[in-house]
Amino acid sequence: METFWRQWADPRERLKWVQQLVTENRRHPFAFLWRSESWAGVAARRNLIGLKLKRDEPLRLKLIKGILSEQYPRGGFRSSIGWTGLRLFQLAELGAPPDHPSIQRALEWLRKRQDYDGSLLEMPRVPTAYPSIWGEELRFPPMAVGVTAFVLCGVLRWDRESSWVKRAVVWVARQIAESKTICCRSCAVHALHALSISHHESLVVKVAVERLVEWFAEHQAEQGEWFAFPEASFAVLFGLGVCPMPEARWQIAKALPVLAGMQYSDGGWGRTYRAEKTWLVAKALLFHELLDAFVSLTEQCPWLVRPAEWLERLPPSLDEPGAAV
Repeated sequence: METFWRQWADPRERLKWVQQLVTENRRHPFAFLWRSESWAGVAARRNLIGLKLKRDEPLRLKLIKGILSEQYPRGGFRSSIGWTGLRLFQLAELGAPPDHPSIQRALEWLRKRQDYDGSLLEMPRVPTAYPSIWGEELRFPPMAVGVTAFVLCGVLRWDRESSWVKRAVVWVARQIAESKTICCRSCAVHALHALSISHHESLVVKVAVERLVEWFAEHQAEQGEWFAFPEASFAVLFGLGVCPMPEARWQIAKALPVLAGMQYSDGGWGRTYRAEKTWLVAKALLFHELLDAFVSLTEQCPWLVRPAEWLERLPPSLDEPGAAV
């Protein structure tokens, strides 16, 4: 990501370039995210494009305040470790201050909920169903590795060094590295995301990450799509999009024509949760230095696109997976 922005290191030059870009190329992912009035749009402008705009401040502060208003006095959100992890993820992307008392209460509440082996599991009465970052409803088995991994995706944005966080990371890695099979896509993408951003250098984490990347490669077709379902790309990119392994980059590069064919002519992806999906794709392309290659592909193959008119004609179910996995 730093390499891409090196030529526009000056924020004023970067702002000028982006403003010109969104005028001249409305299909560019940045063009859609530049216009989006959502938490993902604010996060993209701050963290992907790297511009802290005055126009975003009222919305950003309103979003942070709205999220924090959901917090229970003891520190959790909805009395759920999964929802607490999700809200920590969003607060980090919105730039909430790390020393905010609400952040510290949430982390402490999660620490107290950790099991002796390092896992983070919901209480029996709390359902393990959460909205994903890209808008798909996730349903984990109560004891699944995906529950702990889902929580860590938010926690690791605030704390990588505490012993309880490291124990949770190692627990996830061992479940992946030592199990005979990988149970499902949802567990795999969140495990890969959490392990990749943990920066944990133990051998078991390395083995687990390699196994997950290989597992996704086994489920990628020659045409580039994963799990024989193009919309599964959003979930897979959540994992591969932050994994530094070259093999992760190769898979995403292979999927560029699929991603181009799924993009709408206004620059966004998806029928619902459009900003979140577009943020996720743009983040993965930037991380792996594939954004220029993607834009070049769309310019050379302009027929790889979904007309914006489809947004009014097609049902939202276009975004939904054919089966829960």
